[in-house]
Amino acid sequence: MTKYGICKLCCKGKELQKSHIIPKFVFDWLKESSGTGFLRSNEIPNKRVQDGRKEPMLCGGCESLFNQWETPFATKIFHPLNMNAVSSFRYESWLLKFAVSVSWRVLTWYISNDVTEFSESAKTLIDKALQTWKEFLLDKRSHPDSFEQHIILLDMIESIENINDLPPNMNRFMIRGCHVNLAHSNGHPLFIYTKMGRITLLGFIGIKNLRDWVGTRIHVKQGIVGGDIVMPLQFLDYIKYQATAELRVHDRISERQKKVISKTYIKDINRVVMSETFQVLDHDVWLFGENAVFGKNGDSDEWH
Repeated sequence: MTKYGICKLCCKGKELQKSHIIPKFVFDWLKESSGTGFLRSNEIPNKRVQDGRKEPMLCGGCESLFNQWETPFATKIFHPLNMNAVSSFRYESWLLKFAVSVSWRVLTWYISNDVTEFSESAKTLIDKALQTWKEFLLDKRSHPDSFEQHIILLDMIESIENINDLPPNMNRFMIRGCHVNLAHSNGHPLFIYTKMGRITLLGFIGIKNLRDWVGTRIHVKQGIVGGDIVMPLQFLDYIKYQATAELRVHDRISERQKKVISKTYIKDINRVVMSETFQVLDHDVWLFGENAVFGKNGDSDEWH
């Protein structure tokens, strides 16, 4: 269903599409590889959903523009990575365009809801990032300047030696988590965070020490994704915080919905056992132990 309005990208009055904040192929994959075939949102965990959040944001022309970059990303990186086909990927100019398009739409949606916690100078910086990304997407500039895009490919954790205080859902979060967040420190915006399963995109806004990030920056024309990377230690703390926050969401699932999930599992147990959901849950049990993962009552926090 469409409605007339001003397109957020081209700023023209047109029929607006229901635009996905996170691309649709991400949720299609999460459903396909899940134990139930259903999803639950972090906002309303007691309700099943079939898709990710959509907003009337873009006109048909700008949607088509975004699709030009989504298609090669999905076919050349996202799906091969999720099928464990390869671990490093060559890319061309479409990757930076795709990453900017995601960071731009997520940040556009994010600030339309609430930016009251930010100062006027912080809001000015956010606006500058959005404007720079918009100009890059519309080919009005050749580079996103200091508002860089970074990509991180994730895999299951094989050992927790020398790593402290990981939450017991860490593998489930790393592999299955789908989240957005505007990270900030003392009101200063740092980056827009978009997690799409095994892939994390970071749109830098106010990161000052760019040299602390090695092997993650997306180049304008071409490059390679995957391999050794270096990130600030604080980013691991940020990831642990996000994973812990997801545990709190799972705690909000009602007993009634837990029974619904259990019935769905029993109905097609073969699907459950073969699913990625089960694989990462099993890995968390192996890594952290049954008590940490299931609790004293034996209830799993996994819900799709």
